[in-house]
Amino acid sequence: MFLSINRIQKGGDRTQTAPYSALNRILSVTKALVLQHGCKKTTLKEIISSSGVSNGGVYHYVKSKDEIYGLILQKRLEQIDERFYREAEMNLEGPVSIIVNELFGDTDDCRVFRSVYLYLVSQPENERIRPIIRDFYDYWLKLGSDWVRLGQKDGVIHPDLDPHQISSYILSYYVGLLVNSAYVTDDAIFRQEPIIGFVKKLLQP
Repeated sequence: MFLSINRIQKGGDRTQTAPYSALNRILSVTKALVLQHGCKKTTLKEIISSSGVSNGGVYHYVKSKDEIYGLILQKRLEQIDERFYREAEMNLEGPVSIIVNELFGDTDDCRVFRSVYLYLVSQPENERIRPIIRDFYDYWLKLGSDWVRLGQKDGVIHPDLDPHQISSYILSYYVGLLVNSAYVTDDAIFRQEPIIGFVKKLLQP
């Protein structure tokens, strides 16, 4: 289901720049509406009206607001991935801090990410949403495995760890924190120091 947002952005010709601009408006408007109204109350009709993109323009990319939410999750991971490779240093603290900060920080992007994820994952019986969550999970796991391989190459992650397996463990931990955030009002759940410390212990047994 996932559309390659980066592929559209990097196309370089006018036929690809215009679609990217329209898609970017759709995603930006949707995030603003989610912050204002929440995921459930945000409607596709309102997204279309507020974005200024025609019905045909929106339906060119998605068939529902849930698919837009899936693209928001995907783009968030792409942003984290880009920052990881741009800023990560050859140690373990920096890269882990980048990922944790981008997932559990107090920015609008972080809040939207958590709201959208919880909204989608709370509907496992919805046949239209299941593939969106599955594709998102697979994409996240792929990125995580790539990050681990890079850390092993740089000598900051234990070489005997299986990248796919350890990434699935860490992802399960992150998902658990996200789900708990819907029920636990204590902001300490997102204190970054203990999260970073726990992940580092998994990567340097």
